[in-house]
Amino acid sequence: MITLKMKQEIIQLHLEGLSERKIAKQTKKARNTVRKYIKQFKQSRHEDVQDLPITEEVLRPPTYKKRKGKQRVLTEKIKAKLRGYIKENQWKKEHYMSKQQMKITDMHEKLLDEGHDISYTTVRNFVNKETSKAKEVFIRRHAEAGYEVEFDWGEIKLEIDQKLKVYYLAIFTLPYSNYRFARIYESQSMVCVLDVHTEFINHIGFIPKVFTYDNMRTVVKQFVGTERKITDSMVHLSNYYGFNIRLCQPRKGNEKGHVERSVDFIRRKAFSAVYSFQSLNEASMHLETTLEKLNKRTHHEHKVSHHELLGKEAVRSRPAISSFDPADMIEVRVNKYSTIVFKQNHYSVPEGHVGKYIKAKVGAKKIKLFVEGELVATHERCWGLHQWIMDINHYLKTFERKKGAIAQSECLRQAPTKIKNIYYEYYIGKEKEFLELLLYIQKNNNIDEVISAIEQLKAIRMDQVSTERILFLCEQSLTNKGHSTQNDDITK
Repeated sequence: MITLKMKQEIIQLHLEGLSERKIAKQTKKARNTVRKYIKQFKQSRHEDVQDLPITEEVLRPPTYKKRKGKQRVLTEKIKAKLRGYIKENQWKKEHYMSKQQMKITDMHEKLLDEGHDISYTTVRNFVNKETSKAKEVFIRRHAEAGYEVEFDWGEIKLEIDQKLKVYYLAIFTLPYSNYRFARIYESQSMVCVLDVHTEFINHIGFIPKVFTYDNMRTVVKQFVGTERKITDSMVHLSNYYGFNIRLCQPRKGNEKGHVERSVDFIRRKAFSAVYSFQSLNEASMHLETTLEKLNKRTHHEHKVSHHELLGKEAVRSRPAISSFDPADMIEVRVNKYSTIVFKQNHYSVPEGHVGKYIKAKVGAKKIKLFVEGELVATHERCWGLHQWIMDINHYLKTFERKKGAIAQSECLRQAPTKIKNIYYEYYIGKEKEFLELLLYIQKNNNIDEVISAIEQLKAIRMDQVSTERILFLCEQSLTNKGHSTQNDDITK
């Protein structure tokens, strides 16, 4: 773009008698530009101006042709329509329909469909101006000892037994002491929520007055306008322990900011460097060790440890009562495999109950099976699908009739490693003897003594390992222990 000063210089050089070529070379402007402003200067005078002084034309700024574009008009009618869209979006927000709000591009497309000739930029600028508001002011919260605890879930990925899988951290944080508590679960279902609440209260030894949650489905059953209904299970839990439930406003995570921060903090501290474990129990122990260290740190404001502050909270709260039982009791039928099916998974039942209806007590971590009020089996709960959870001891009598079935049975595959090693090293093809040994171990619960006897026989000769010799050595060892105990008593 040429400036007024440059235009003046061109006209001055022209008046001094320089040619257009020389002026263009000296000013480093195109000859057409030079010719244009000299021509304008001459036309303004209608005469030869070679000998005239610089006129007012020299003082005028350069002019340019203005591009005539199509004007977009933001009429009052269009403004009214846009304000209507904005108002509708606000109503949807208040009724928990945020995902169905119109975006600015949707508003623009709707106006075009109705025949309005308007640009997206015009619509965007108007909507942004209409919806602009002052920055939110945050209120500093006062945390009272023993008053409140916040709860939330956090997702983690762990490698358990060489399998990478998603697990969930259930986390509690007390705002006053910033004391943190967490447990690992395979699901965020209601039974897990109830289970971790029970564990948390047992752990801290008191009951805070208020438990704070967001609008998670296990806590909020239904939205009725702006009102929210609590799930029956949470009502039952809160009535049992005598605490109040506070729900955060939708999309207001800052209302439980302590636990929001704790989710990321615990996840990083516990599992950023170490995430591979042999079992979920090992991962859980690692988490508890990490939390113990974190809770021994000094609180930034109170200058004592979080654990010490927890004691102060306990003094100002009601002490814990007997544990709430989060498990469900259901009735199930034993099928032809001597298993019950729950959530598409099979759990073995001791022989002799095929076709019977029995009780199953289903918790977050365990499933207990009862026959006529007697506990007959306990299994780790499986959160997968179509899995078989088998206990080889539940099928020993059946294997006596079907010895050939043991080698490729699911029971043997899931048997404890010590049992499997005994079979594969010493009893392949000798299933009858192996079953005799299993019955003996089941009766006496002495797998370690059996392994010790096998090591003694193996030291002599490999072919010396037999059920008869193992039982002999175990009984001899038991007798010797008895004599040793008697001698100790006599000495005393």
